[in-house]
Amino acid sequence: MKKFLQTLECDTKIINEYLENYCGSLPKNTVGEAVRYSLMSGGKRLRPSIVLETAKVLGKIDDNVMRLAAAIEMIHTYSLIHDDLPCMDDDDFRRGQPSCHKKFGEDNAVLAGDALLNCAAELLLEGKYSLNYINAVRFVFSCSGIFGMIGGQAIDVSKTKNLDYETLDFLTENKTSKLIMACVGAVCLYFDVSAFKFDCFISFAEKFGKAFQIADDMLDEETDENLNYVSLLGIDDAADILKQLSDEAKKLIETYDSDGFFKSLCDFNLLRKI
Repeated sequence: MKKFLQTLECDTKIINEYLENYCGSLPKNTVGEAVRYSLMSGGKRLRPSIVLETAKVLGKIDDNVMRLAAAIEMIHTYSLIHDDLPCMDDDDFRRGQPSCHKKFGEDNAVLAGDALLNCAAELLLEGKYSLNYINAVRFVFSCSGIFGMIGGQAIDVSKTKNLDYETLDFLTENKTSKLIMACVGAVCLYFDVSAFKFDCFISFAEKFGKAFQIADDMLDEETDENLNYVSLLGIDDAADILKQLSDEAKKLIETYDSDGFFKSLCDFNLLRKI
């Protein structure tokens, strides 16, 4: 675990420096400040780290890989800004700080989220073109769009009271797992790996994404008010599924996990407190 945390810290430093440099080009207005505030407010940076570590396994970290990592973090951040809005989950705090709409107002928060999605597209489209890279970019937006993250969020905001396990799984696969699938799948496509290897990484991401969401649900202080794995199954059954998914995810990726990053990622998720 020590090696994993050191790797995560190193990756976080790399991605933060990249994002900080990008933020230097933002306009000096309220929306620009809201974008920078939300993008640089901390966070585990797990998704861009997964991008970087997948690239180490399959090829190397180059400028296009950095663009993929940064763009996925921008997309993730925009989703959090919008998720916190009163019309969505209505959260006043994010990462221990006032959420974007509490600090800058709802109007600027909506625009900041919109801007981050656009920034992600611009950043990716400025990369070095190849067919493989275009396929990777397309995969990122497919995973984050209406057939992915946004589609899952649409179910979430419906606030259905008869949410069954199958629907919850579908919601989680789209709202949470799809963006993690983007992290590994985009890199797989960029380095043009075999279909078998692609499937291994995608299946890993799907199971890890669900495990990540269950761990989040177990940390949710408002579980009784929210429809999630804990409220649906109870804490013990949710914990059992979390462990099972983590074991299955590690098994799927072990052939390509020479440095043990992905195994440790699953173990980290089991132990995390935030």
